[in-house]
Amino acid sequence: MAISDSQKVDLLWKKIGFGKTKTDTNAQKKAPNEAVVSEFIIKPDQIWTNANNIPSVIPTANSSIVAVYSDSLSSSVETTEDATSSAHRTWKTNLTNWIPPSFGATYQLKVYSTTTGQSNPQSVGDQLFETGSGNDDQWYFDYQSGVLHFIGDNLPTAIGTGTSNVIYVVGARYTGPLGIDAESTGASVTYRKVNLAAVYSDANINDGDLIEVTDAGDGEVGVFIAKQDNPTQASHLTQIASRDSGAADSQTLSATFTFDSGNVTLGDVSATSRPLSVVVNVTDAFDGNTSISIGDDQDPERLMDNNYVDLGEQMVFEVSPSYVYANALDADNTIKLYVTRGTSTEGNATVLVSYT
Repeated sequence: MAISDSQKVDLLWKKIGFGKTKTDTNAQKKAPNEAVVSEFIIKPDQIWTNANNIPSVIPTANSSIVAVYSDSLSSSVETTEDATSSAHRTWKTNLTNWIPPSFGATYQLKVYSTTTGQSNPQSVGDQLFETGSGNDDQWYFDYQSGVLHFIGDNLPTAIGTGTSNVIYVVGARYTGPLGIDAESTGASVTYRKVNLAAVYSDANINDGDLIEVTDAGDGEVGVFIAKQDNPTQASHLTQIASRDSGAADSQTLSATFTFDSGNVTLGDVSATSRPLSVVVNVTDAFDGNTSISIGDDQDPERLMDNNYVDLGEQMVFEVSPSYVYANALDADNTIKLYVTRGTSTEGNATVLVSYT
C-alpha cells in the first residue's frame, strides 16, 4: 500500500505553510501544534559556506566539514523518541544539517532498530528501509532538522507495540562553517602579517587578497596581492608597494566598496602624515559608468582621481601621492573614498591607502 495522498499533503502543508516538521497525522497533531522547526527560508547564518567541498561519496573518516556517523567509527546515532507524538512514530537525532543524498547517493540515511545502548546497531539491529517492508510502514527523514518520522499508516514490527527497541541512524552531517564569507561573494580580503612566513602559513588567503607585511625582508614594509589561493612562496605574490621602515612602519587604511556603496570614510591621519601609495583592486568589474576618487572633503581628488582607475577592468591600479597633511587632526585629515554610481548595477573593489 502506498503512502496516502492525505499524508503527503499534510507533510507539505506543515513544511511549506508553517515551516514545521511533520511528526504525526493531521488528526493527531495540527500544523500549528507541530513543534520542530524546519524552515525553507535560507538565512545567511544557515548557509553551508564550504558545501562545494563536500565529497560526492560519503567519506570513511571525519573531516572539518563532514562528520560521519556509523558503526565503523563507533558513532551510529541512537535517537530519542518524540514523546509529544504517537508512540514509536517520531524519533529525533537532536542533530541538524544532515547531508542529503542530493550530494551523492551514499549519503542516503540508513535506519536500524534494536535495543538501547548498542554500539553496533548495524550488526545487531534490523535495518528499516525508507520504502518500507510492503506493510505501509515507510519512514521520512528531515535532513535539515534531523527528525525521522514513520509516515506510513503502520509501524515496522521491529519498533511496534510490545517492543523496547529504539531507532539508530547512520549517515553524515555538514559540520563546516556557516554564513556568507568574502570568498563566497567574490570579494577580496585584506590581511596584516608580521612577515612573509606568516603569509605562507595562512591557508585562508585567496587569489586577489591584499596583504600588508610589517617586515617583507631587510626591515621593509610591503604590500602584496595574492596571485593564487594559499600562497606558499614569493612567486605566488605580487608586491605592489614597499618602503624602508627605519623610523616607523607605515600604516594602512582600507575598505571594500561596491557600485552602490556611496562615499566611504577610510580613516583619519594626523599632521605630517604622507600617503605612500593608493591601491585599488577591482575584484569584480563594474558595468555602467561608476566613478571614484580618493581624497578629503577639501579636495576629493587629492590622492587619486578617476582618470587613474578603470573600474570596468578586473585588475589592480596604484598611484603614489606626494601630498603631506600639515594640519593637526581635524575634518580635513579624514581620508575618504568618493563613489559616484552612475548607471552601474554590479561591481566590487577594495581600496588600500598606506601612509607614514
